Amino acid sequence: MQDVLLIANGWILWGFAICLISVVIVQAFLYLRLTLAFSDQFQILSAPERTKVYKTATINSVGPAVAIFFIAVSLITMVGGPVTLMRVGVIGSAVFEFVAADAGAKAAGAQLGTDSYTLQAFTTSVWVMTLGGMGWLLSAFFLTKNLDTAQHRLNAANPALIRAMATATPIAIFSTLIVNTVIDKHWLSDISVEVDDLAAIVAGGAAMALLTRLGRRWPWLREWSVGLSLVVGITVGYLTGQSLA
Repeated sequence: MQDVLLIANGWILWGFAICLISVVIVQAFLYLRLTLAFSDQFQILSAPERTKVYKTATINSVGPAVAIFFIAVSLITMVGGPVTLMRVGVIGSAVFEFVAADAGAKAAGAQLGTDSYTLQAFTTSVWVMTLGGMGWLLSAFFLTKNLDTAQHRLNAANPALIRAMATATPIAIFSTLIVNTVIDKHWLSDISVEVDDLAAIVAGGAAMALLTRLGRRWPWLREWSVGLSLVVGITVGYLTGQSLA
């Protein structure tokens, strides 16, 4: 395992990671510049509104960043810093990358974090992580324009339908994620509930509802609601897991 980490944290992979993340950073600044130019051209946001958007976006990014950080730290000990940076920095789903790395290791007859995790298993993990994440990139590249056209047509034909879809889609996605996180299934048998994950979800949801309600009186709480709710959920989930250990 130590030999694998020496290669996984080698300067060659760090070079690839720096190049890839540099492209992501440049793209982010280009998108920001285009957005600001579009806003100025059509006078969409005033200066105070733009400042509020910056502040809200920064605050709301804290919670997800904390959640990703904890998983990424664990992933670094398994596949090294460069691969973790390249995968999480581009796709942004640390949970998926962890599952993909584990699937690659098992496909090579090894287990993450053990002496059975050889260089061949590490290579398999990287391939699974890379190929598994290509779906997001390819769908964004090929389908974004078509989806935008379809949205305009649906909005023109039936505005109520597009609003219903916009409401139902995130509910369905987050409901599926919650069920998959809380319930541990083995071929639809031997179903068990992960109490710590359930506690984290309940606590995070309750914190979100409370902060939203309190935001009617103190508007600044709405800006912090997402980040604070995630921190509360993570804390409660961790404490619940420790108490049950």
